Amino acid sequence: MAASVAVVGGMRAALTRTAVIAMLMLALSACVGGAVKRPAGETVVPAADAAQREAARAQRLRTGSEWSLTGRIAVSNAGKGGSGRIEWTQRGERFEVALSAPVTRQSWRLVGGPGEARLEGLEGGPRSGDNAAALLLETTGWDIPVEALGNWLRGLPAEGGAAAKLTPGPDGRPLSIEQGGWTIAYQWPASGDLPSRLDARRASARVRLIVDEWQGGAAAAPVASRDKGWESLQSNVVKLRNELATLNLDDPAGDARADLAQGRARLIGMCGFSCLTPGLERGDSEGVDGVHYLDGTSDVIEGDEHARLLEQATRYAIAYNQSLVAGLKANAASGATAAHAASASR
Repeated sequence: MAASVAVVGGMRAALTRTAVIAMLMLALSACVGGAVKRPAGETVVPAADAAQREAARAQRLRTGSEWSLTGRIAVSNAGKGGSGRIEWTQRGERFEVALSAPVTRQSWRLVGGPGEARLEGLEGGPRSGDNAAALLLETTGWDIPVEALGNWLRGLPAEGGAAAKLTPGPDGRPLSIEQGGWTIAYQWPASGDLPSRLDARRASARVRLIVDEWQGGAAAAPVASRDKGWESLQSNVVKLRNELATLNLDDPAGDARADLAQGRARLIGMCGFSCLTPGLERGDSEGVDGVHYLDGTSDVIEGDEHARLLEQATRYAIAYNQSLVAGLKANAASGATAAHAASASR
């Protein structure tokens, strides 16, 4: 499928403090890889009726050329990845996907069409190629089968691709699709033509998605319910609150000086799309002996309190890291001066 993806992001300026725009990592732990949870009260129908229902569903979706979804996505590949808010809009053969992360401020814009793709938002300027998925993998390390996802998202085999193996559920809707080396497992609402969750895997690559809302194309799936997987997100607020309680938020520079005096030189890190050490430029880590990543930091914003705690953590980490690095440089300069003086006195 030809692709046109627009990946755009922003920090909390794009968020409202009253809307919990949760964006995966821990929420998606509810998507059990390979195993699909069947909705309560699911109806088992005769095989012939189930096959007929599925054929009708697929036909409705194939004829619906314009549709959109909003949801939460997590991507990982060989231990690296991240999570974000996703908005996918499909118009015939072309589609746009907006992906945003509120904490790390990372954003991309991928625009494509038949035989061409352009990725914006990268250091060094935009990049172009003839394949959207290959361009994403090359520039971001994210293995996302862009061309196939337009169909897989809706519980359909990708058109024009490798042969697909479908495992039907009791009502005919697929429990999983295997195609092109990927296995896509689904969770479905009690009724409707569109899935509420999917988990796509190939070797070390994984793409997980929770749909919050479908529009157009066919009968929409309801917003993903706040099940135990969703509720487990709330632990991030507690974790981060407990982390910050051990820090002197009013004097991060004082904490840095105290740690240096005790021979500790660990930076403060935060994790979202990727893990980072706020306040530092590349090359500023000379002399440090590691990074302590604050537990409970994430691109998943769980509400007003979590947003406030993340702001506090960011301000603290910036001031602490800058003070720690400045102290290390001062100590190094002092040591060099003392060594030079000792050498001169010989």
